[in-house]
Amino acid sequence: MNKIIETALPLSEINDAAIREKAGKAGHPANLHMWWGRSPEASSLAALTAAMLDFSDETKKADMTLLAEVAFGDKDALETVRSRLDECDTLPTVWDPFAGFGGIPIAAGRLGLKAAANDLNPVAAMMTRAAIDIPARFASLRPVHPGAAERIVYTGAEGLAEDVRFYGEWMENRARARLANRYPQMENGETPFTWLWVRTVKCPNPACNCRIPLGSSYLLNKSKTSQHWAEPVFKEGRLHFEIHEGDCPDGKESNKIGSNGAKFRCPVCGEVTTDEYIKKMGAAHELGAEMMAVVTNTNGGKFFYMPDETQRAAAEIKMLEDVPPGSIPDNAHWFSPPGFGITEYADLFTSRQMQMLSTFSDLVREAQDMAVSAALAAGMSEEEDSLEEGGTGALAYGQAIGVYLSFVVDKMADYNSSMCSWRTAGANIRSTFGRQAIPMIWTFAEGNPFSNVSGNFKSMLKSVTESIECLDCKIPSVVFQDNAVTMEHPQNVLVCTELPYYRDIGYADLSGFFYIWLRRSLKDTYPKMFVPMVTPKDELSTVSTYYGASKDDAEEKYRSDMKTVCEKLYASSTVDYPALLFYCFRKNDLECIKDSSAGSNESAWEYMLESLISVGFVVTAVWPMRSEAVSEKADSTRVLIVARKGTDRESQITRRGFINALMRGLPDKIQKILSAHVDSEDRLLSCMGQGLEIFSKFQHVLNADGSEMCVHDALQMIYQECTNAIAQKDEIASGGDKDTKED
Repeated sequence: MNKIIETALPLSEINDAAIREKAGKAGHPANLHMWWGRSPEASSLAALTAAMLDFSDETKKADMTLLAEVAFGDKDALETVRSRLDECDTLPTVWDPFAGFGGIPIAAGRLGLKAAANDLNPVAAMMTRAAIDIPARFASLRPVHPGAAERIVYTGAEGLAEDVRFYGEWMENRARARLANRYPQMENGETPFTWLWVRTVKCPNPACNCRIPLGSSYLLNKSKTSQHWAEPVFKEGRLHFEIHEGDCPDGKESNKIGSNGAKFRCPVCGEVTTDEYIKKMGAAHELGAEMMAVVTNTNGGKFFYMPDETQRAAAEIKMLEDVPPGSIPDNAHWFSPPGFGITEYADLFTSRQMQMLSTFSDLVREAQDMAVSAALAAGMSEEEDSLEEGGTGALAYGQAIGVYLSFVVDKMADYNSSMCSWRTAGANIRSTFGRQAIPMIWTFAEGNPFSNVSGNFKSMLKSVTESIECLDCKIPSVVFQDNAVTMEHPQNVLVCTELPYYRDIGYADLSGFFYIWLRRSLKDTYPKMFVPMVTPKDELSTVSTYYGASKDDAEEKYRSDMKTVCEKLYASSTVDYPALLFYCFRKNDLECIKDSSAGSNESAWEYMLESLISVGFVVTAVWPMRSEAVSEKADSTRVLIVARKGTDRESQITRRGFINALMRGLPDKIQKILSAHVDSEDRLLSCMGQGLEIFSKFQHVLNADGSEMCVHDALQMIYQECTNAIAQKDEIASGGDKDTKED
């Protein structure tokens, strides 16, 4: 019997829920840790629900309402789904071999389904363990810390969250004491929350010999009620900055020349640096930095001061010898700092930031040991199995607290590197990862971890503990850290995963920024996971093209590995439920479909479909499940491919027979799509999915010359039929509107 997801969906509502989810809210699992391209929990909930429930014309309207409510996380709707699933004799395990830190295994748990999740990336695997594995082990436990409040009942992960909060506050107090001389107050008693810095370099003019400020912006604040700017001044051969209030005069905003390259004009002699010169000086470690301003936040107002000797001295410390090791990939697509001599992850941090983060990271281990002792004193089991070994006793519990505290340190690192820029509108710090890359920042902001402004330790701890409190703890799940291309997959499972997109985000490279701190905090807790100095680079993607490898070789490896994955997914899929495969449909993929030439140069989309069908899958639906709002600038659309194990596929059909089958079966299918809650921009792909079902039901579609029809040719026919049907529907609708207006 067809499942709901193979027939109809309230697609508009589901996409709306997924897009809204990205804005984030307190308590959402995504707030545990930063990740790129996270699968929306909203669409995962709706997709899994629709894949489990049978379709019925009689209950269609009610089911569409239910799915929309599930996507928005309505508690009553989720309870209704769980009740309906409880009536099933057996429920499948949801298998996500490319879990990342997505919503799929989390959504499965919320629906009462067991999940097995995997990711090669240790950062992603660690986050998934923290979201679905660890909470279930310690569900409904009372907090163990000294002085814990007496409560009769603790549900879910409330007790765990309370302990993380307690030991996090202990860490903050201990770090504040250890670093007191590094974060001094101003002479007027105010507490700095940011120090603004400008990188410097020796002027290339031998007659000048000053330090040129590489000031991409001297604007400090340009809110409607307060404007401040800084002016570089050279006195007695030394650079300092004077703070001015009011509008910045034209020409004083920056000494950077143009928008591209590192070209800066010397304020003293007028010499202009070249990009090559700055890179050469960077490679020789001759780039410096000068403190431009000290910013305080008092009674809701931002105030800007010239740095005094006390503030300068507090920041001028030697870099620690014991820094987290790891080289930044020499990959200009995602990292521009290595081009300027910033080649190690440790180089991304000022010496004060490095000391601060190292202090917090080392305190994670101290807090963890304290938590173990407290757990033993509270009567928890003395079993010696660690968290990595599946333990549930006092040792594992203390280590679990350490995991979440290490996430707080990671979130601190995101807001405390020398690649954090300054937001002049509102006067706040931007995080390192404002986008999926680390660009070179010339004017950077250094935050105070003990201040009262966002990005401090207290706010990061609050974000993590609120997420822990809301984690689902009912269903134990399994998390692996392995290579999905080579590993053994579980059998008879409901496959639901976000397949690696063609030339997608460089997760392996970008996550190295966080890996070095997780490794420092957790290498004794998870010794197997954190053996390598940096993250493994064998992820399934064509990112190798950015390392100078041949584009053809990189694409061939991607296609070969993806074909292997499709074979494994087919072998592991249950026959009772369809597989749910999220992928990426790009504008270029549509252009390839329109191209009348043969499909010898298949797009990534066509190759993906070819691989799925060739291993035996029948594509039963395609749904655009967006995680971003519709935009003309967007290059791609997130798409869900619904595929069944083709146990009853017909052997073969002629080209003419396929065309006839298409013309007979497609109109009714398209009519159902067009009458559902599907936005206009999503109709074409949704309708084409119905055509793919007809095509993939046959093992072979034979052309007149005996050759086998390729997916490219089939898609062209399906595209033509779908566009004609949509045009006719629109024509009828517009005619009806015209008649109504005339009446």
